Amino acid sequence: MPTTDAIGEQVIEAVVAGPDGANRLFTVIGAANLSIQATGQQRTIETWTFLVGPTLTRLQFHRAIGTASVASQIVSVQTPPREFTVNVHSIEADWDDENQRVKVRVEIGVISNGATVEITQIRYWVAILAEM
Repeated sequence: MPTTDAIGEQVIEAVVAGPDGANRLFTVIGAANLSIQATGQQRTIETWTFLVGPTLTRLQFHRAIGTASVASQIVSVQTPPREFTVNVHSIEADWDDENQRVKVRVEIGVISNGATVEITQIRYWVAILAEM
């Protein structure tokens, strides 16, 4: 599973009331550079990981959710029928005990039919519910 670093991260912290004693909501947005490529008649699926948000202990962390989208792609058309598909298959956000931060896993798929397609960046949004 390839790893990358989050870039341009921005965090907004809000005071909230619950559930289960949670009193903070961190909204984290940013980008992650990566490289996924498919050429000719190829299908590529990769899961990339990166860390986001503040450092939290296991007791402080309650849960996290996220979303991601492709922000930058390069396409070179080679032969007919010149089609390609890019999908964000899944995104998971959960506390990582080794780094004490939220680890995001994004699975991206690229299908090429007569084109060279490279995904070079994704944008993400992650919400982290915590107790401070």
